[in-house]
Amino acid sequence: MSKGQAREAIMVADCGRGQTRATLLEVVDGVCRFVAQGVSPSSVEPPYDDLQVGLRAAVGALEEAAVRRFTTEAQLLTPQDDSGDGIDAVLATMAACPPLRITLLSAGASALVAALVDICRQSPVTVLPGLTLDAATRADDTLHEQVALLGQQQPDVLILVAGDTQAGALPHLLDVAEDIVAAFPLTATPPAILVIGEERFQATAVQAFGKGYEFGWLVVPANAAGNAELAAAIGQELADLANRRAGNTLAGFGSLEARTAAPPIARARALELVNRFMALQFACEVVTLDLEDGLTCCWARGAEHRALSEPALDLALGAANLLTGLTLTNVLQWLPFAYSEDELHGWILNRALRPFTVPTTRKDRQIEVALVRELARVAATELGGEQGLTPDLVVGGAFFARWPNPATAFLALVDGVRPRPASGLTQLALDREGLLPAIGALGVLEPGRAAEVFEHDGLLDLGAHLAIECPPNETVRGQLTRADGHTEEFSVPGGALLRLPLRAGERAASVRIEAGGRAAVGRGNPGAGAVLEGPAAPHGGPVGLVIDTRGHALALPRNDQERIARLTAWSAALGDD
Repeated sequence: MSKGQAREAIMVADCGRGQTRATLLEVVDGVCRFVAQGVSPSSVEPPYDDLQVGLRAAVGALEEAAVRRFTTEAQLLTPQDDSGDGIDAVLATMAACPPLRITLLSAGASALVAALVDICRQSPVTVLPGLTLDAATRADDTLHEQVALLGQQQPDVLILVAGDTQAGALPHLLDVAEDIVAAFPLTATPPAILVIGEERFQATAVQAFGKGYEFGWLVVPANAAGNAELAAAIGQELADLANRRAGNTLAGFGSLEARTAAPPIARARALELVNRFMALQFACEVVTLDLEDGLTCCWARGAEHRALSEPALDLALGAANLLTGLTLTNVLQWLPFAYSEDELHGWILNRALRPFTVPTTRKDRQIEVALVRELARVAATELGGEQGLTPDLVVGGAFFARWPNPATAFLALVDGVRPRPASGLTQLALDREGLLPAIGALGVLEPGRAAEVFEHDGLLDLGAHLAIECPPNETVRGQLTRADGHTEEFSVPGGALLRLPLRAGERAASVRIEAGGRAAVGRGNPGAGAVLEGPAAPHGGPVGLVIDTRGHALALPRNDQERIARLTAWSAALGDD
C-alpha cells in the first residue's frame, strides 16, 4: 500500500446462494478499474454449510485470473506489497442468508403503516401477513387463531406500530406480540422487537420486551415529512439485524465480517445504490432489474427512488414461490409453443428441485424467458402503477448474462418493463460481469472510486429501443442517419419489430420518423413524427437499434396459433434464436 493512496487494491466478495464472486478493483494509472474476477459455487448449503469454503475457492480462481497471490496459508495477504500481491481492503455484499421474515402489527390503519409496508418491500426481507387492531378488536377465537398462525410462521422481526393513537393501543399490541412469541416452538429463535410510537410510551414497551429480546424503539414522526428519516432508520435497523443473524446462523460469516472495511450490505441494497447513482449521473430515469438470489427491481429519477425486493422469488432457490407469486396463465402467453398450465407447473417444480440448472435446450430457455418477462412485468407494474415506467435506461443484472444471445436479454427486458419515455427512446445495458453489487459496496466506502469503476467497466451496452404506438393497419416510415453520413430508409408495420444494425460505441447522427397517420413516437402526439439527433440520438450495441411498433399495452392474440406466430416473428426479427 503506497503512502499516497490508502487503498489501491480492493477485493469485493459477493456471496450469494448460488455463486460466490471475488472481484478485484484496483487503481490503474490513477483510475480505479475492474481487473479480474474469480467465481465459485457457493457453499452455504449442504454438504459444506460454510460460506468460507466457496469464498476461498472464488479467491483461488481470482488468483489464477489475476496471476497474483492474495492469500498465504489460507489467510488474506494485507496490505498489497510492491510486487502486486495482496490487497488493501475487503468489502462484501450478501445474498446468501435466508431473508428476514417481518410481521407488522399496527393499531389502526394510517399513512405511517402504509409507508412502513413500502419500506419493507424495498428491503431484502419477506413480509408476512400481519394484524391491524382497532378499538373494536376483541380477544375472541378468531384473533387467537390469527395469533397462533403468526407464531407458527416464526417471524424474525415483529414491528409494532402504536403511532400517536390512544395510550391503550400499545399495551394491546404488546399483549398480541407476547401471544405470538408464546406460540413459537421452544427451540426457535425468538423474534427481534421493533416498536414505533410516542416517546412517552417507551417505558411500557421496554418493560414487556426490554430483557431477553433484541429490542429497538423508534419515535413516531411528528409529520409525514419525517417518514423519510424513519425509512432510513428502519432500513439500517434491518441491515444490522440481518448481519447479526447471519453471524449467528451462517458459518463463516463472522470471519468475513471481521475482515471487511465496512459492514457487509445486502446485494439488493448495493444494486439500488448504483441505480440511484446512474439516475443522477446521467440525469435520466433508470430501471435496474435482476433475478440473482431473488427479484430486485429499482427505479430512480433525480432524487426520487423506489425499489422492490423479493428475496424469496426467483428461478433458483425461490422457484417454488413462482407458483404463488405469478399467474401461470399470464406466463403461458409468452411461450411460442403449445404448453399446458399443468406442464408449466411441473416444469417449475422440477426447477425447484434442481435450482441451479442452466437451460441447455431452446425450449427450456424459452420457458425461462417467459417467466422472466412476467416477473419483470409484475415488478414494473408495482413500481410504476397504471401509468407504467418511463425509463431512459434499462439495466439487466448479472442473471441476464446467462443467456448466450444478447437479443434474448434485450427482448425480455423490453417486454417486461415496457418502457415508454417521452421521446420513445430507451437505451438498454447489461451487467455482464456482475460488477454492479461490487460497485455499490465500494460506493459506501469510496464513492469517487466507485464512479470510476462504473464509468470504465460497469455496463455492456445492448442497444436502443424506440417505442412507437402504431395501429395494426398502418406503417411507420423513417430514416436512420449514421455518424459517417450514410442514410438508411426503413418502414415498420404496426405490431412489429425491426432491428437496424448500430455497432457498440456508435451513436447515430439522427433518427427521423415521418409525420402522418396515427402513429405516435413515445408519448408524442399521433401523426406528429419525431427527430432524434445529437445527444438525443440512439447509440448502439450488439442488438443495435430496435424500432418497436407493438404499442405499450402489448396485447397478444387469444388464438394460440396467431399468438405463437407473432411471438416467433418478434424473436426472428431480433435474431433471438
